[in-house]
Amino acid sequence: MADDPYYNKETDTYRVIHKGHPSASAVTNAEGVTVFFDPDNHDVLGFSIANFSKYYEDHVTPEGEFEVVLPARIPANLEEEMDFDEESMTTNVRIAEIY
Repeated sequence: MADDPYYNKETDTYRVIHKGHPSASAVTNAEGVTVFFDPDNHDVLGFSIANFSKYYEDHVTPEGEFEVVLPARIPANLEEEMDFDEESMTTNVRIAEIY
């Protein structure tokens, strides 16, 4: 992987933060994608993927890209379930490229 401003090779973590928040909450799905969100309005602030090399290997496309599917907002029930449901997974998509 070439240098990517969102990837930390030392920790093997891919992290994209669109907006900061002093007391953000987070949920993590079964694939290890952690989504940070505003606890007041549940808007998504960004995401992080630990063990990114494995995630990339499992999600790489023939073009060398990978997909991260994120909800636009974290429904209140997900704070308890700590996983994404089918509807929220198709609400907002972020595609990142690794060169």
